[in-house]
Amino acid sequence: MQQDNIDAFTGGVRPDGLKNKSDIKVLVCFLLSQCSQPLSRKDLTDIILDRGIANYFEASDAISSLIRHENVVVKENELDGALAVTESGRIIADTLYDALPLTIREKSLDAMSKLVNRRHVSKQNKTKIEACDKGYHVTCTVNDGSMETMSVKIYVPTYNYATVVRDRFLDDPETLYRAVMAQLTDTPQIAPRPKPPKKRI
Repeated sequence: MQQDNIDAFTGGVRPDGLKNKSDIKVLVCFLLSQCSQPLSRKDLTDIILDRGIANYFEASDAISSLIRHENVVVKENELDGALAVTESGRIIADTLYDALPLTIREKSLDAMSKLVNRRHVSKQNKTKIEACDKGYHVTCTVNDGSMETMSVKIYVPTYNYATVVRDRFLDDPETLYRAVMAQLTDTPQIAPRPKPPKKRI
């Protein structure tokens, strides 16, 4: 990896975020090496922006630089532009990742886990955002196999709120279903099923 210690732009970055471009490159290599599912450029920038780890433009530039230097490659025949870390990228991740702040490591892995979970949940549970006269409607649908068990349509004033509602639903649709059932049937909310131990993302 080409060394680049120039300070990164920090607009939108939290105080404990990454302040130089080399650290952002290390983080990208680590995330790709840890995730067992394909991650696109958008996935990576979403993970980084989710916790204010780095500036969008710096993250995008870091990914482009890694591709240019063949630390990361674009997978062939992948419609969504999925990326893969090369051997040199894995070496970067293995040797330099421990130098990143612990809070950054924890936040990035948590954000990646959330993204992968949303992707899995969205294959069965559906969301739709539609513009209306004074804002947006968000429809959240819970499915059990091939059967639709609940559909909720919510009005929000802005698109930003719409995406927040969509993402929170996809984080845990079962909790929404249990809460609505408890309210409508006037019965105590059923406790959630225990979550299985965490595996490699």
